[in-house]
Amino acid sequence: MHSKLQTALGVILSFFMVSNSFAIGGAFIGNEVLSARAAGEGYVGVAGQNDDPTAVFTNPGAMTSLPGTQATVGLTWENIHGGYQDNSGNETKERVTNVGVPNFSMTQSFLDGKLSAGLSTQSPFGLETYWDANSPLRYVATDSRLDMVDIMPAIAYQVHPMVSIGAGADYVNLFNATLNRAVVSSVGGADGSSSLTGSGATWGYHAGIVVKPTEQHAVGITYHSKEDIRVNGSVNLTGLTGLAAFLAGGSNLNTSAYTDVTLPSSIQLGYAFKPNNQWTLEADAAWYNWSTSRDINVRYPAATPTQLLLLNTGNPTPTAPRDAWSFNTGANYKLNEKWQVRSGFFYEPNALPESTFSPAFMDLSRYGLSVGAGYALTANFGIDAAYTAVFTHNRTINNNVGTNASGIPGYTIDGTYTDFANLVALNLSYRFGAAH
Repeated sequence: MHSKLQTALGVILSFFMVSNSFAIGGAFIGNEVLSARAAGEGYVGVAGQNDDPTAVFTNPGAMTSLPGTQATVGLTWENIHGGYQDNSGNETKERVTNVGVPNFSMTQSFLDGKLSAGLSTQSPFGLETYWDANSPLRYVATDSRLDMVDIMPAIAYQVHPMVSIGAGADYVNLFNATLNRAVVSSVGGADGSSSLTGSGATWGYHAGIVVKPTEQHAVGITYHSKEDIRVNGSVNLTGLTGLAAFLAGGSNLNTSAYTDVTLPSSIQLGYAFKPNNQWTLEADAAWYNWSTSRDINVRYPAATPTQLLLLNTGNPTPTAPRDAWSFNTGANYKLNEKWQVRSGFFYEPNALPESTFSPAFMDLSRYGLSVGAGYALTANFGIDAAYTAVFTHNRTINNNVGTNASGIPGYTIDGTYTDFANLVALNLSYRFGAAH
């Protein structure tokens, strides 16, 4: 994994160079905080009836329902509180995480609305956890980060008055991967530290279809491909003493490293119902194929056989995630020509089994309640805001990850893990021109 970002993506990527934490998606490292409008409705949108340019991601086939040129830009602030209690009742708090995740989407219609093109930049996956350097979990995880951006151009075509199809490419840039932890150097001695950092990029694709048999009913299906990212960079060990220093060939060791990160394929289903011109109701379900990724296997091509004895402690790290289904439902009510109000709910089960759970990922089953509103400032310009409370089921863990990762006999991360997040989203939207 590269220790520094190797290339820049200009304005778009620099706009996204913020941290991503858990939020919405297929559990594990899912983070699909797409826009304030989507947030207010429980992050539904696969059926493509919520008049949101984020259809470029949720279902590109829905872009033909957006007339003229439409654009939205915004930010979701994530405030996350995690905790751990060992089996003796001792509590450790994860450092409170405050991050901003930006989003941008735009669409343009052609041929009287039969053809549409769009562009979206999102961060559908991400991770950020912080445990203090002196916490009881430090030999497994201290600072863990996966910061990435997905840039996706897409196109859609109305093949029939009732049917539209669309497809898009995904350029996924994992511009910062960091896994830090403490290292036991010698019995009774000060801890050393290990920092694994890097970056990588890959391409994928997604496609969708919207079927609207009547003005009241719409059904959508979206497929997102699996994306395999080769992450290149380095590992840096410092403060080594005793046997660790002997194996490393000194108190510090820096060597190249690489690994692979797999983002899962998914199938998303949505149904929307409009009983009248004021109400829009939608329910979505999504299946994420997490099980294609079995472990985190870091390779050190330049390390000596002696150094590998140290570096390969706990490597590869099994993950063995399970496939997961998530569920969302939401409603939008148009009060008048100026105001709209929204609410939604979602549920996502954990993907990591108890045997491979790690405090680096904090994979807990979660559910959220959201409320939101939209206000039309002018005929073309509007603002949307939403708040989501993300609750998690406390998860009690009893596994061997502590001993396996650290090489310390009897060392454990067993106990109960908790999490809670506040999400506040704000988007500015502008609609101009007419279909042509």
